[in-house]
Amino acid sequence: MEKPTETTPLDLHSAAWASVADAYGSAEKIPALLQELRHGDAEALDDLYGHICHQGSIYPASVAAFPHLVSVAAAVAAPDLRAGLLSLAGSICESASLDEQLRASPCAAAFRAAVPVALAMATADLQQVQDRLNGIYLLKAAAAFAGFAGAARVLSGFADEEFCLACPGCGIDLYVWPVPEGLSAATADPVFTPSAKTALVIAGPVDSSAQLAAFAWLKAQTAALPCLDDVAFRLPFLFGSARCAECGHSFPLMEALVSDAWH
Repeated sequence: MEKPTETTPLDLHSAAWASVADAYGSAEKIPALLQELRHGDAEALDDLYGHICHQGSIYPASVAAFPHLVSVAAAVAAPDLRAGLLSLAGSICESASLDEQLRASPCAAAFRAAVPVALAMATADLQQVQDRLNGIYLLKAAAAFAGFAGAARVLSGFADEEFCLACPGCGIDLYVWPVPEGLSAATADPVFTPSAKTALVIAGPVDSSAQLAAFAWLKAQTAALPCLDDVAFRLPFLFGSARCAECGHSFPLMEALVSDAWH
């Protein structure tokens, strides 16, 4: 494979893409997909997801494509497409195998050079966003670019309106749902089992949590954003203390969600 010079991304015209691995084998199709996206073809985004972030997994091609994703995001005019590109870039950054991929990639320097550019773009766009779902995915992406990969993975629960994890005490599946008081942890899916035992989450953040920096960063990002009012309201609960209504075990919710998300 041709090695990029310092922080220069792998040239989209390079024959080396054919020898880079993606989800389907050769990454030879990726340059064309990136060019289609640069010309505003939003349908190419789903195809690109499948090649470089298939069901959350990333590949050598994901690292090589990342700086191009950031460049294309800066060039496109459509806000939804730009948000989608940044979301894909964020999904790569939040992957549990990113460090391993970077250690093995000659494109690592170009990847790292593009991260602060992506962060600046995502945080600026976040202050202008009006759509709640776009706001959540931009927040996720920005958190991943800022170095809070674990918290970024958890934030998808705001889009799903549900956070799921195994109780650290007894192992039972817990379903954390938004309620008027904040968040509630149920011992079964409340949609199918309305009578499930529940316990309200106590607002935090938990003082001893390893996620305090992530909480402070997310709190600052969501301040005064009308489309993410509900997210801002529930962040202290997400970083608070949960209790399993089955076994009575209490635990820092965000730490448990981050740990569960890596498995």
